[in-house]
Amino acid sequence: MKYLPFERITYLTNLSEQEIITRLSGFVEPRKYGFRRSYVKDYEGFVNEKNFEISRIIQYRNSFLPQISGIIQKNNYGTEIEVTMKLHVFVFIFLLFWCSIAIGIFIMIGSTEKKMSVEFFMPLLMLLFVYALTMIGFKVESKRSKEYLKKSFEAEIIKE
Repeated sequence: MKYLPFERITYLTNLSEQEIITRLSGFVEPRKYGFRRSYVKDYEGFVNEKNFEISRIIQYRNSFLPQISGIIQKNNYGTEIEVTMKLHVFVFIFLLFWCSIAIGIFIMIGSTEKKMSVEFFMPLLMLLFVYALTMIGFKVESKRSKEYLKKSFEAEIIKE
């Protein structure tokens, strides 16, 4: 899924499930709402015995910040952490709406215009712009989180 704002990563570590939960709790704090939020840790969300849902705490605005969910499970070789990074649901719905409008405009212009003009390519440029904006915003942050989790779990990535 290299060209979509979605990633599935599997980490393998020698740490126990409980040690992973302890480390997660060390850098994840509960979600806070309101204007005057002060954070101490690097991530916010929740951590349970077998799974977690977190997102990175940033001091700037990025609507394409990955929402990270993970499942912790023991296997014969150590402990696996299956992590999924995806867009927030509301951002995904907005992008679908935006792309639908751009495609609709493209179809309308294509059916009414007899010759190629600048107006014909504007909806395609809109789609290209929103795709580039989404991918850059998502991939930059997902790369940071992948490395942070790898280091925190003392793990290796076995599947990407």
